[in-house]
Amino acid sequence: MLARSYINRQVKTALKEDLGKLGDITSKALIQKNQKSVAIIKLKENAVLCGLELAVATFKTIDNKIKIVSKKTDGRKFKKGTVVLKIKGSTRSILIAERTALNFLGLMSGIATKSKIYADIARPYGVKIYSTRKTIVGIRDLEKYALTKGGAYINRMSLDDFFFIKDNHLKSFINLKDSIAKVRKYNPRKKITVEVDNISQLRKILNEKIDVILLDNMNSDRIKKCLKLAKKRFICEASGNINLKNLRAIARTKVNRISTGQLTHSIKNVDFGLEI
Repeated sequence: MLARSYINRQVKTALKEDLGKLGDITSKALIQKNQKSVAIIKLKENAVLCGLELAVATFKTIDNKIKIVSKKTDGRKFKKGTVVLKIKGSTRSILIAERTALNFLGLMSGIATKSKIYADIARPYGVKIYSTRKTIVGIRDLEKYALTKGGAYINRMSLDDFFFIKDNHLKSFINLKDSIAKVRKYNPRKKITVEVDNISQLRKILNEKIDVILLDNMNSDRIKKCLKLAKKRFICEASGNINLKNLRAIARTKVNRISTGQLTHSIKNVDFGLEI
């Protein structure tokens, strides 16, 4: 769940960006201050709903007197035309908050919807879909929350969650075993993930005490060979250039999990509309 303080902070930042110095001058010029309206937000396409609390917080931040008449729940899939939020209050306030509220809904529902597509493909094979750190600066928590609502899982939130030894780290440590020993000494309590590019690298660390092996940019045949070699010694994760074209083939290997940046860096926003 997103903390209330985080939601409020994100909403205030977004509104500050949208309002400018003078606010919504069009609504101020055309709409009477005491005019009231009932407004609905509805889906213009089938989607997994996400971001509703941020949308509500947006309206409430602009005008705390706006009343929530009805609302749906994050994480559920709804059909095109579904009314996900109904509010009542100042027409001017509703129009001022409209775009920011819809922006939150569009982005977060886009992430949740795509995550569900990936998770649904992998689930029959017992494989879980994980996110990466390929996120938009400043809204990582928001994006990670959204992908969990679609059925995916969070890998690292930040660099200090666990050790992740990648190829660039090995520029200074040619011996992979030495790098594993060094990070374990640095903090014995942290879990260790090691990235391997080929089967030869995997063979060298089969007897090392590590938690996750990341199989980088491998096709399904290579992944199968690595899984057979690893013999369930550690969790195996496939990653790198994974998309909807190759996802099912990789999931069929029954690798423990698949991580992809597609859940956050290549998102099509879901289309919502507000009607008064």
